[in-house]
Amino acid sequence: MNQRPRDRSLGDGVYYCPEDYIGLGPRILILFVDAIVLVAIVFVIGVPTFLVAGDNQVAGWIILAAIWLYSVPLKRSNFRTIGYRLAGVKLVTLKGQRPSLFMLTFRSLLWLFGPFNLLFDLMWCSADDDRQTMRDRFSNMCLVRNNASPIGAGEVHLAYFTAMNYTLAYPRVVHPKPTGGWGQTANTQR
Repeated sequence: MNQRPRDRSLGDGVYYCPEDYIGLGPRILILFVDAIVLVAIVFVIGVPTFLVAGDNQVAGWIILAAIWLYSVPLKRSNFRTIGYRLAGVKLVTLKGQRPSLFMLTFRSLLWLFGPFNLLFDLMWCSADDDRQTMRDRFSNMCLVRNNASPIGAGEVHLAYFTAMNYTLAYPRVVHPKPTGGWGQTANTQR
């Protein structure tokens, strides 16, 4: 019997202790704090820009640029957004590295143009094994505690799910499932 070789085209990734993945409560705090900061940015930058330029289009582009600067490059920097700093979290890729600007922009745009809305994203987070949102999953990222270190490595496989007649797939690091406490593996000898 011929056996097909395993598909290792997605490479390897890292996984963290379950307590290091960020769940629903801290995510709501992050959303609340960063929303307040973004509203402040819009008023502090947008109103004076509109008064000086007198053009809605110019003010709109400047506001959009300020929002992008806060929501994308700042999240990947060591400083992070105010919400991320208060919650003590960071974004990492499935390989445990700092995410690229392109993928962070893609992650942000998933709320605007993707199939996920805020409520669905948060509901998924509360049911996911690693407490990740759909945006995290589709952008190959994890939200973990700031001081988290990977505890292992595993193959990256595609996880499939079907909802509302759509079959979607996202990359996921395969790691051993504990049976007792975390770090304990199943005893296969009897």
